[in-house]
Amino acid sequence: MAEMKDTQRKLAVRTGISKSRLGALLHGDPGKRSTMTLPEFERILHALDMNLVHAYVCLKAFKDLDAYHRRCYSGVVFMLCDICVGAPQKMIPVLEALGGIDGTEVRHSWSPAFQNSFIKKVAEEIEAIHERRDRLSKLDDFHL
Repeated sequence: MAEMKDTQRKLAVRTGISKSRLGALLHGDPGKRSTMTLPEFERILHALDMNLVHAYVCLKAFKDLDAYHRRCYSGVVFMLCDICVGAPQKMIPVLEALGGIDGTEVRHSWSPAFQNSFIKKVAEEIEAIHERRDRLSKLDDFHL
């Protein structure tokens, strides 16, 4: 809310939750907050253009980052969330086309290797973009 410069009044309108209820849910003193229902939480997240996965991953990823860096990296974090949420839906038909799996072929322990491969590929692509930009900026007939 703070990063979007939203007020509780604006959020109440967008969520359909009364301003007084929203105030009780978002009270500054955690001890005085009312218990939030899952539908209320989802409506608040939706009004803030987030979902449960985004919220959880942002809590983990941004734990030690200041507001500036959270803004810088929020697009990347949201993109990665969407990749991770969408991948199983795309993977299942592929596995089915290959004859399915019985649960022994794929291992949870592969996660770090896939994660490292993905990050390495992203880093390589970003490096390639930087190299192309550097080459373009050094051309004699190229002026900014």
